[in-house]
Amino acid sequence: MNTSYATSVNDTIPNNILMYHRFDEIKYPSTNIRKEQLVSHLTYLKDQGFKFILVKDLLFPDKLQEKSISITIDDAYLSFYEVGLPVFEKFKVPITLFLNTENIGGQNYMSWGQLKDALNRGVDIQNHTHSHSSLPTLNELEIVNEIEKSQKLILENLGITPNLFAYPFGENSSTAQKIVSQYFDAAFGQHSGAFSINQKYFIPRFPLNENYGSIDRIKDASSVLPFKNVEIQPRNPYQIKPITRYVLDFQEDASNINCFISDFQGSFNQTSTNLNSKLLIELNRLPVKGRLRFNCTKVNNGIFWFGYQYLIN
Repeated sequence: MNTSYATSVNDTIPNNILMYHRFDEIKYPSTNIRKEQLVSHLTYLKDQGFKFILVKDLLFPDKLQEKSISITIDDAYLSFYEVGLPVFEKFKVPITLFLNTENIGGQNYMSWGQLKDALNRGVDIQNHTHSHSSLPTLNELEIVNEIEKSQKLILENLGITPNLFAYPFGENSSTAQKIVSQYFDAAFGQHSGAFSINQKYFIPRFPLNENYGSIDRIKDASSVLPFKNVEIQPRNPYQIKPITRYVLDFQEDASNINCFISDFQGSFNQTSTNLNSKLLIELNRLPVKGRLRFNCTKVNNGIFWFGYQYLIN
């Protein structure tokens, strides 16, 4: 029998998440999607029979018995309200908007009035901090202040208390995860990968932009499946000192799993040693400062995809 909610390596029901930022703002190709690209994405997903659900529904297994897609928007740029939202409404697609409160009402950002209107039109508004700072660079009190200030402003202006969180830049740490888990039911990164509740406070989302917004990417992002469970070492996604050795335990035969690893300098030519369920990975150089991404896949009656992101200080 098919199962969902990332409970089985035999899972044949994808329930993945897409992420957008700007719409028809061609000056920002790395965070922008053109309107015609968005229309082609939604048309493809509708034609393929995907059910669109809010990202909060991913927390409830009984809602994941058919293939689904969840759409998330970060930062509350004005172009979402003016360009993106009408397109999503035309396709009857529910949206989750992750909001950083400091920029509200600023240039090219939505106002509180526009956010209230979006909320009344069915947009699910969630938390993305106050100042959009990278949480691993903050101390514990600063992280708490980022959360509590933004929660207070959202409650005061919109009358809601968000229960979901998205990390600015997708950057995270063990300390940040621990604090975030005290305020929210789940939290999301900006790294590619199939949805798995086993990463409840660092759930992957597929970022889409002008350069990475082809129909082929939509096909992959919508159809990939989760591994049953993956443990990666070191576990802390914030690394103060770069290292070259990593261990991934897939809790299944890892001999047919391939990992693509990259940082701002490019991809690595790593050496991988298979020890039953584990892959021991030795990078050919130290990672450079910034984001280090792991993307591991296997093909077996579908494509299975595990993603993870480190921040190297």
